Amino acid sequence: MALVTYLDVVDLWFKVKERGAAYAAKKLVSDTETRIKSTWNEDDLPGSNWWQVDAVRQRWNELITGSKTKIYPDYVAEKWLNIKSNLNMLSIGCGTGQRELEFAVHTNFNKIDAFDIAPKAIEDANKTAKERGIYNCNFFVGDVYNDQWPEAHYDIVLFHSSLHHFKNIDAILKKVINTLKPNGVLILNEYVGANRFQFPSSRKKLVGQIYETEVPSQFKIRKNSSIIKTKVYFPGLLRMVISDPSEAAESETILPILESNFRLLEQKNYGGNLLTFILKDIAHHFNKPEAQPTLKKLFNLEDELLKQEQQSDFVFAVYQKK
Repeated sequence: MALVTYLDVVDLWFKVKERGAAYAAKKLVSDTETRIKSTWNEDDLPGSNWWQVDAVRQRWNELITGSKTKIYPDYVAEKWLNIKSNLNMLSIGCGTGQRELEFAVHTNFNKIDAFDIAPKAIEDANKTAKERGIYNCNFFVGDVYNDQWPEAHYDIVLFHSSLHHFKNIDAILKKVINTLKPNGVLILNEYVGANRFQFPSSRKKLVGQIYETEVPSQFKIRKNSSIIKTKVYFPGLLRMVISDPSEAAESETILPILESNFRLLEQKNYGGNLLTFILKDIAHHFNKPEAQPTLKKLFNLEDELLKQEQQSDFVFAVYQKK
């Protein structure tokens, strides 16, 4: 487990270049809560990451729902909620509210309460809801650790890319159990891989080899730069804690804790084991037509890696309260 890696130095250089020295200084001197809020209050997160590639998102849809064009909120509503009505949902760590608004358009939802620690994200969520004419979403600033939720009130609790940002996951899920109605449902779409992205050397070596041999040089130029990404580097532990203390703090404990507290109804693995770090900083190239053959090859290689490792860094799952 490396405390500092070459990637940490490169990332710091690019962030100072993009956002100024004050950005880096703020990360170094702020307390933990302030650093977390500052990360998620950014108006935009420049970067170039795998989730910004159209074909990657279509792949997620297909692996989760069976269709490249069907998003998982629609899939859940059709498969698991189709005979239910007047549903109340709690979304924990909602960000700008995109998933919640996608659920809210289904007529069987009465109200969706959704909160996040970042005020700017909640402001954006309320603005989008108003623009779309959606009025059954209640977005508010909240604290997962200190807020109290009504007992046996919600039919559904949603974690979309949020649970892996929390510590004391077992205690949080106990609160979820308490606020869910009997037979209530928990929906999960999450990173569940290694804590703080501290992967074993075998994974890092394989990902590095694939990047060097399978990604053509014209697709290795970093975004907003003429600099070549020569290798795949993984983050050191110190950088993870300084940049965003919440990132993947206890991520590898998520599935075991869920399995001991809920009944699994469905789980779909959609990878990330290979693509997350190969596409980091170069993902913008892969929306181009000429990059699609390379991307298809990377998809196939990730499928092979998923079979080899027998685990997926990102999963979609539906659980039921026992």
